[in-house]
Amino acid sequence: MASPLTDLDEMILKCRDDRTKTYIAEAVASYRAGAFRSSIVGAWIAVCFDVIEKLRELALSGDKEAEMRIDELEKMQRSGDITNALRFERELLKLARDKFELISHLEFIDLERLQEDRNRCAHPSLVSEGRVFSPSAELARVHLYSAVTHLLQHPPVQGKYALDKLVSAVDSEYFPEKKDTAKDSLASGPLRRPRESLVRNFVIVLLKRLIKEDIEWNHKRRVAAALASVFELHPHYYADALKEKLSPMLRSLSDQELKRVINFFRMVMDTWQYVEVDLRHRIEAFVSALPVDLLDELDFLLRFEPLQKHASSRVSRITRAELKETLFFSLPMEVADRFIALYLESRNFNQANEWAKQLAIYVSDFNEEQIRRIVTGAAGNDQILNSIELGALLKVLRGSKKISPAEFDSLLMASGLSRYVSINDDE
Repeated sequence: MASPLTDLDEMILKCRDDRTKTYIAEAVASYRAGAFRSSIVGAWIAVCFDVIEKLRELALSGDKEAEMRIDELEKMQRSGDITNALRFERELLKLARDKFELISHLEFIDLERLQEDRNRCAHPSLVSEGRVFSPSAELARVHLYSAVTHLLQHPPVQGKYALDKLVSAVDSEYFPEKKDTAKDSLASGPLRRPRESLVRNFVIVLLKRLIKEDIEWNHKRRVAAALASVFELHPHYYADALKEKLSPMLRSLSDQELKRVINFFRMVMDTWQYVEVDLRHRIEAFVSALPVDLLDELDFLLRFEPLQKHASSRVSRITRAELKETLFFSLPMEVADRFIALYLESRNFNQANEWAKQLAIYVSDFNEEQIRRIVTGAAGNDQILNSIELGALLKVLRGSKKISPAEFDSLLMASGLSRYVSINDDE
């Protein structure tokens, strides 16, 4: 059975900075030699060095707060100001937590314990008279583990600065709109080895961009590509963020804003599973009563399995007036069926003529079965049979070549529309 303990050599390899590796390697060597006090002191030195190096990196990348702290440290070093240097070291963890968010509050507790135990190991004056502080192997090992997993293995940008950097990248016009390219762009930055809080906050910002803000289409594509990339890079953190925040964010939308959910589900895949039951019912009711100005969204909704039934229900109740107000760039089959049904239900010549013109607009979207239904159905409705536009409609249906000309003429004759055969032959 494999040991549940993290391998010490593996912990050393996780350290991102080569110089930090040297310090933690010395601490590990002390641990293996049974010098547990030295191991704890070495782990604390590695933590201090790593925080300072992270501040230097942030200062080089333009973080003003980091620049100020590094200038302060360098002045102490030049002047040999030991008093302030010790104060700087005492406050280093709070600085990492509060100012730069390099560690979380829980991680701070673990590393603060390391700092306290280091003081006991290095300063005999802190130990009761007649006693020697003798840390156990288990205590030394847990401090080594905390140092590496909480701090040493992570890049310096983990807090607000890292989040701002990620958001700025996605907001840039040059950020990729395709998932694979976006993933490459994000994988080498702060998301390479992020804390859960960074991923969570990044996902929340991206969700707000798509759900709560009015941004232009290309920007939406970049945000959606970034979300898809986060899902592939850190699926567990991504899922936890959606479970926690997606429903509250959708719940805050007014009825007028609810149309945004359509684009969201279209652009961000596999998110319906994170929507809570009450919201599902609200969205389903919205789709069942889809406003006229959103009928062109039916092409997507009829293919989106969770809302397919409700979209079909809306199609079955579409009126002639609503269809006339809507321009479909790609006519869904179910809507095409509704067009045909309304045509075949024409109750007067005006309806028949008007709807024949509507069908002619979308003739390229009809399949063979639908064309056959139009022809045979037209023959069974006197208002259509004697309408002026029937001949023109039959001509464009024949010209679509969904049915061969010879077979189309046979269909006309079999349907009692032989008088239109000669018209179609005049092409």
